[in-house]
Amino acid sequence: MRLFSRPPGLVASSYLRNHWALVLARVGSDPRWEKPSFALNLEASVHPQMTSDPTELVCHVTNVTQMSPGGRLGVDWEHTPLPGTGAGAQTPHPIASLDGGGNLLSGSMYADRLKSGALSLSRVHPNTFRLRILRTQDVDMGQYACTVSAWSVSSHGGAVKTAEVKSSPLVVRWDAKRPSLNVAAKRIREASVGGATFEMSCAVSADNLGEAGYSVLVQSQESLEGNVRTIMTLSPDNVLQHGGATDPNRRDNLVLTKSGPAEFRFRLAGVQLSERGYYWCDITAWTKQQPGQTWTKATSSESNKVRINFQENGPSFSIHIQSDTSSVFPWETAKMACSLGVSGSSPKTDDLAYEVSWFFTRLRGGQTTTQVASVDRFGVARKSERNSSSDVSIERKDTHTYLLNVFGTQDSDSGEYHCVATPWYLSASTGAWTEGGELTSSRLFLTVKFAVWDSLKLPLLYGASASLGVGLFSLVLGLLCAHCCCRNTTHTPRSRNKLMDLEMD
Repeated sequence: MRLFSRPPGLVASSYLRNHWALVLARVGSDPRWEKPSFALNLEASVHPQMTSDPTELVCHVTNVTQMSPGGRLGVDWEHTPLPGTGAGAQTPHPIASLDGGGNLLSGSMYADRLKSGALSLSRVHPNTFRLRILRTQDVDMGQYACTVSAWSVSSHGGAVKTAEVKSSPLVVRWDAKRPSLNVAAKRIREASVGGATFEMSCAVSADNLGEAGYSVLVQSQESLEGNVRTIMTLSPDNVLQHGGATDPNRRDNLVLTKSGPAEFRFRLAGVQLSERGYYWCDITAWTKQQPGQTWTKATSSESNKVRINFQENGPSFSIHIQSDTSSVFPWETAKMACSLGVSGSSPKTDDLAYEVSWFFTRLRGGQTTTQVASVDRFGVARKSERNSSSDVSIERKDTHTYLLNVFGTQDSDSGEYHCVATPWYLSASTGAWTEGGELTSSRLFLTVKFAVWDSLKLPLLYGASASLGVGLFSLVLGLLCAHCCCRNTTHTPRSRNKLMDLEMD
């Protein structure tokens, strides 16, 4: 085949020298003339010790010979699962590859992880390739191998694979132990009196867990046998919420923060008597298999319990219920007073407030106790829904007396009434509002009388009036009929002559 034609004006020696230089360059770029050779060394630069640890494999290309000018190296990574890892059949699965042009091609099983960044391929050096798994899963255990291919530039400018070498398999595995948590709670600030601040710290220590997020539940109970209440929650994404047992008026006094990578602090300001009890943290560890996925629960654990216990030496309170009368007639108004007393170190009037609730127990149709009305310490009154035509109201008569009015009483309002009060006073020692113990009064029985005469006098009056009216109407009607029917009737006396004639006959 003739490669070149002799251009005019060139001497023979110059022509031959340039001609063979072009031929050698063309032959050197043709992969049919020579085959490169090289060796591979696959090693784990980062070996996982537990699930969720990172894994990094490095494939080194050494002893490269006979690589054509402009040639490049590509790599293919594959994974063969170990038996018992839940990855299916023990056949090699392609992970991803880099061809001679630097194009990244992913296997079908690993496409999502490559797209999210949980798995990456890179060329660290011209002769070094790296495979990195951000969070290794149990299914990632197995044998890994890299296959390096040499690529040369063909005479038409395309890339042609000229050689391919596969490394020895590298086994990646670890002892997949079950993750565990240990949560320790300790008191940071002691609440020795009412109105003081209580602070608690919960530290987490994890085993076989790796990188994780934590959710925290701060819980409490009045006694070790009491009901468990959830005070606050903190999600792995640091979203704070208050529990259903939290008083809305006390939420500004509650704080839950993350004070360290695995430490959380709970603070309760202005501790009240009703908040005494045991407090602890219930912490759950969450992991993500890859970025962008939802959290997956790993394990959870509860801390030890820290107790809030103090005795308030403030004023003493008493409660008493009374009424002017214990029986009323229907549609009348019943009034009951809940009187509160204070003794000891009595606070000023402006430094004292009460929360008062009224309860009613219906004795007929089942002894069920329901709340009738209430007023909080700020003076906001609330009424419960009623199935009766009667109505109620609650009013503050003076600092220590609260009245319950039942308007338009009905038979369904008969039963026992009692009031429950919670005093609040401004503590002189802490300068904070302190909640006193809950007070429950005795029971007052209210009877709605059934008035017999009142219920019968109207029907009797209506009946007598109706009877009298009907009788008078019948009498008048009879007189009219008799007068009209007998007015035109004449009486003719019998003739004696005819009698005589009859006798003669």
